[in-house]
Amino acid sequence: MANIGSAFLGDRQRIRHLSSSTTHSRSPPSSPPPTGISGMMQHSATSPLAASFDDVDDEASASSRKQQRQHVFVVPHEQQTRPKPIDPRLALELRVRWLEAIVYGAKHEAGAALQGQRTRPAPPAKGKQRDPSVKDGETLIRLAENVQSRLSATVESNEGLRKFMDHYDQHAQYLSPAFALTGIIADEEAPSSSYSGMTAEEIDAFLTEMEPDIRAADRDMSEIEALVKKGVTGAGRLPDHENLKPRLDALIARNRSDLELAASLERRIATIMQRHATSVDALSELFVAWDDALTVAEDGITKMEKEKQDRRRIGLE
Repeated sequence: MANIGSAFLGDRQRIRHLSSSTTHSRSPPSSPPPTGISGMMQHSATSPLAASFDDVDDEASASSRKQQRQHVFVVPHEQQTRPKPIDPRLALELRVRWLEAIVYGAKHEAGAALQGQRTRPAPPAKGKQRDPSVKDGETLIRLAENVQSRLSATVESNEGLRKFMDHYDQHAQYLSPAFALTGIIADEEAPSSSYSGMTAEEIDAFLTEMEPDIRAADRDMSEIEALVKKGVTGAGRLPDHENLKPRLDALIARNRSDLELAASLERRIATIMQRHATSVDALSELFVAWDDALTVAEDGITKMEKEKQDRRRIGLE
């Protein structure tokens, strides 16, 4: 009963493991012989009833595996779940981040955040020196976005740049450098090769779409032709300056003498004005002194007249 009880209690796998290890192992055991419950379990594993249970379980597992294989083979290929396509922008961003992780190394801050402390980052490995211009927490994508935002702000603040960028895509093949168009426009591709495979209807539609640009270019060419006829692009009377050079030299010499005369006259006028200012200052001082003398004389005369009147009133005179 002990053997049956051990099999029904779910110890079959452990009993099989112990029995296989004791029967098929060629190395000497590293532990003493089993005693007590383990000995009973080993004895039950060697009993015919346990072997019959093992055979039944093996047959059940083999049949279940066979059914699973048949079920797997029956499932059609179309019904299997296919991976969803990834957005090209997301794929490009993932590739760039993967390259950043290879070049700069991945940041391991999750463990430090859980422990409440921030570990010091390990020094970069040899051959993977970190760019000092890239700070912690910054990536190439973020730096590119910052540069793009600053460039957009600069363009928006300047009207000329804004108009230029509005029409930049229309003439990008002429304004972009050669290295930027590598792989986009073939070097050996002729300008007319793109129109050789077009049908008559496609050419008519293309010309209809380009009609405003063609008319604008025609007007510009007409204006340029009119300006050329007016002689705007020619030298005009510019060659006549060779004949006017002697007169220009004489005029410059006369102007130089006039400048010297004007400078001397300015110096004389400045000297006269300085003398006049000195004379005015002297006259002002004399006038003040004369006024003071007159005031003192008037005060003396007034005092003498008062004294004379007082004497007459007293009868001294």
